[in-house]
Amino acid sequence: YGGGEMSDVAVALVPAASAKALKDALKVRGWLSTARRPAMVGGRIAFPLADGAEDAIALAASTPPFCDIEAVERIATDALAVKKAPPPQKQKPHSAHKARVAAAPTRAQERSFGGGAAIRGSSMLPPAAAVQRVECGDADYEWLQRQVFSGRRPAVLSGLPLGECVGGWSADRLARAHCASPSVSVHVCASSTVDLAGHRPANTPRNFVFRSMPFAEAVRRCSGSGGGGGGGDGGGDGGDGGGDFGPILEPLLNAGERYYLRSVGGDTRKEAADFPRTFPDLARECNLLPPRPDKEGDGAGGEGD
Repeated sequence: YGGGEMSDVAVALVPAASAKALKDALKVRGWLSTARRPAMVGGRIAFPLADGAEDAIALAASTPPFCDIEAVERIATDALAVKKAPPPQKQKPHSAHKARVAAAPTRAQERSFGGGAAIRGSSMLPPAAAVQRVECGDADYEWLQRQVFSGRRPAVLSGLPLGECVGGWSADRLARAHCASPSVSVHVCASSTVDLAGHRPANTPRNFVFRSMPFAEAVRRCSGSGGGGGGGDGGGDGGDGGGDFGPILEPLLNAGERYYLRSVGGDTRKEAADFPRTFPDLARECNLLPPRPDKEGDGAGGEGD
């Protein structure tokens, strides 16, 4: 790509049908300029590129969605509108208390799991006690109630017969499972780390995009193979490993992207995840605890207190 004068700006020319996916991919990688707005140029959408993005796009030109870029050119700077800077916020009068709070040094948010981003050794949280580990063997619910549940403390239970899910939940089996939700919301990230809220610096953009898809497609993508099966944990006796996943799925952002399924439900913002209701056939194959005496014969996994 030739170098232009200072009055030129590099743009990626893309068809309108691919504009949304390409804009997301350019933004995630930091290749989209934040100084100017896209514009229509010759029937195509011109996305302004950040400095140095031209060479990076040339290297990624053979991978989706960047293969949909029809051309990278330099056009006159005045063909693209300048993004207006947000107006400065007016300073409101502060009370003496608010002034003291504003002047106080900030510190990382405390979290229960080891202090979160706090400096090691400076957390004000009490030290966590060692987690109890219990070998259950053929324990029934009443034994667990006396030995574990009554203490109301975290515990790791080993040796419980969990059911067909052990060794039987291959990627192919999960993809064929009935899901009560028609679609699930998946975080799609072009890099190897998903920067969720609370785990990235304040006021920085997230490095992932949200995509809705059927649960079966999410499993196929997470398994690492869109076709030919074999992406799961193996079939085991009577398992479903090695099934035909159908045609290979194209990446949503680029090859090697990561997926994160946070919750499944009718309304993920308001409803808690309910595994037996959302995946009834999988729930019947998973017995998390021995059944309570008053719940014998109810199927799908015992209930703990």
